[in-house]
Amino acid sequence: MLAQTAGGLISAAVAQSTPSELSVCGWIGVKVSPMTRPVADSLGFTELTGAIFDRPEAGSPAARAGIESGDVITAINGSPLTNATDFATTIAMMSPGTVVHFATWRNGQLMELKLTLGSSKCARASHLFRTNSTLRQL
Repeated sequence: MLAQTAGGLISAAVAQSTPSELSVCGWIGVKVSPMTRPVADSLGFTELTGAIFDRPEAGSPAARAGIESGDVITAINGSPLTNATDFATTIAMMSPGTVVHFATWRNGQLMELKLTLGSSKCARASHLFRTNSTLRQL
C-alpha cells in the first residue's frame, strides 16, 4: 500500500538523517491509503481522488477529532486533495499546533472535521529530496 511505502521511505530517511537534518512536522496519528476503484465502489464514493483514513491511533489528534477507519478525505483547508501522497506531504509540511479542517466523506455524506496537529520527528524536506530519489516524485 502507498501508506506503508511512503512511511517506510520517510522512516528510512529519518534514520539516515543527522540531528541537524531533523525537524518537527505535523502529525495526526492515522494511516492513509490511496483511493482505488474497488474501495470507492464499496464506500459509494464516485471519485478516484482523496485518501482513505485507516486505524486512527488511540489518543491521537485523529482519534480525538472523531476520524474513523473508512473516512475519505477530499480536501484540506478547502484545497482539494489529489491522493494519499498529497495528504501525507501536506500534513507533514504544516506546523504542530495548526488547526486543520478536513472535508470528509462518510456513509454517503460530506462532513467537516477539525483537529489540531500533533508533532512528529521527520527529515527536512530538502534532505528527503536530496537523499531519496523515490521521494522526489512526491
